[in-house]
Amino acid sequence: MKAFQRARKPEEKEVRREAILAAARQIASEVGPMELGLNEIGRRSGVSKPNIYRYFESREHILLHLLVTEMEELLEDMEARLGRRPLKRSTVAARFVAAWLGRPLLCQLLGMVTSILEHNLSVDAIAESKIRIVALTGQAAAAMVRVLPWLDPGDAAWAVQAIALYVAGLWPAAHPSQAAVEVLSRPEFASFRPVAERDLARFVEVILAGLDATKA
Repeated sequence: MKAFQRARKPEEKEVRREAILAAARQIASEVGPMELGLNEIGRRSGVSKPNIYRYFESREHILLHLLVTEMEELLEDMEARLGRRPLKRSTVAARFVAAWLGRPLLCQLLGMVTSILEHNLSVDAIAESKIRIVALTGQAAAAMVRVLPWLDPGDAAWAVQAIALYVAGLWPAAHPSQAAVEVLSRPEFASFRPVAERDLARFVEVILAGLDATKA
């Protein structure tokens, strides 16, 4: 890609910023977010590595922006899948699974938040992302309450957070290294083989059933 000239106007800066994010997202989707490098982002975006730091504090800052973008798109997908009519718990769980596991980049990024993404960043950068995530969590909770009218909004928000935390741990466990795959194929380790679709659906159903039981 042809290199950009230095941006001076706000709209020019926004174009550079979006080019960086688009390139980063493409690379992360291809090789995984752990392998994302600023040199390759610069090559694909046309913004040199030194100039990337004019827009983002670090590689982690870019990945955190990608996480928020992925969550925004997840919410749109989830709202469309859930609709507005009351649903059974099992139906809600199935649609949650389809929405979450259909976004592998998001699932990978979630597992990196506390251990990687929130390091090498300023307090302001972390706070900015969390403000947006809190708002998205509230919107997701509202979508759940629309289809599960018995669900308290506060409990719905807690459920959304719990599901996200479970996905963060489930995804890497369900996608282990090749050596781990060989080990887990042994009969004695059968109970340690996670299946993302099955286990996430069960987790969501158990969470919702527990919350429902507290209303009795």
